[in-house]
Amino acid sequence: MRWLRIFKKHIFWKTVVYAIGIYLALFLVVVISLRIYTQHGQTYPVPDFKGLNPERMQEVALMNDLKIEIVDSSFVPYLPKGSVIEQYPQPGIGVKKNRTIFLTINAFNQAKVEMPNLVGVSFRQGKTLLESKGLKVGKLIYEPDFAKNNILRQLFQGKKIMPGTMIERGQLIDLALGNGNRQSSYPIPNLIRLKYNKALNEISDSYFNIGVVTFDATIESYTDTLNAMVWKQRPAYFEDGRAVMGSRFDIWLTLDLEEIPSPDTLPE
Repeated sequence: MRWLRIFKKHIFWKTVVYAIGIYLALFLVVVISLRIYTQHGQTYPVPDFKGLNPERMQEVALMNDLKIEIVDSSFVPYLPKGSVIEQYPQPGIGVKKNRTIFLTINAFNQAKVEMPNLVGVSFRQGKTLLESKGLKVGKLIYEPDFAKNNILRQLFQGKKIMPGTMIERGQLIDLALGNGNRQSSYPIPNLIRLKYNKALNEISDSYFNIGVVTFDATIESYTDTLNAMVWKQRPAYFEDGRAVMGSRFDIWLTLDLEEIPSPDTLPE
């Protein structure tokens, strides 16, 4: 048959070989190009952006052939405004060049709220009012007055602050409280194994002042701070222990669970 004669011709097989060769060559060019374009298999560790200001974060991204995108902001009073407090992916994770690193920064401007009137109410009621406005209890100052734990004055940065004053959220408001005309004490709270914010609340709820807060080397980021747990406190907790109201409590925090005493090792 005529079509069988085509397969017997040398030119047919020569054409087939050429076609296969061209196809393989094109396939190799495409594969090699894609590997070069995507840098197949090549990753580089993500640098640590945490704590960097806006200018420096841009420099670090440029030096490492990375892109950055600010996706969120949060207000942390004790950190520089505009500094990075979280990132994704985390430092050290392998990524390809031109990868976008998503950053959370400390807000430049915190929203302002109206200072409530706390004078004349109990400490616990005043604390609730403050927190509802996004403000925090600062130092507790006990003064002679028959109304125990009643708020006598409200202060900001050492000066009286009037109700209705606009103030940034997250600020600390000091409170002058009545001592019931005598030096009173309150049970020492057990802060061991409590997370950071819980420990701070427990101290103020017990009518004590927050003293020195010490973080060990395991705490490297804002998230670490929130997850850190108390492994040491001063005054130390013991059964039936009491301290003068308004006393200062120092705490030490870590993420190392082996550093934290177990409940059965605490003094009774």
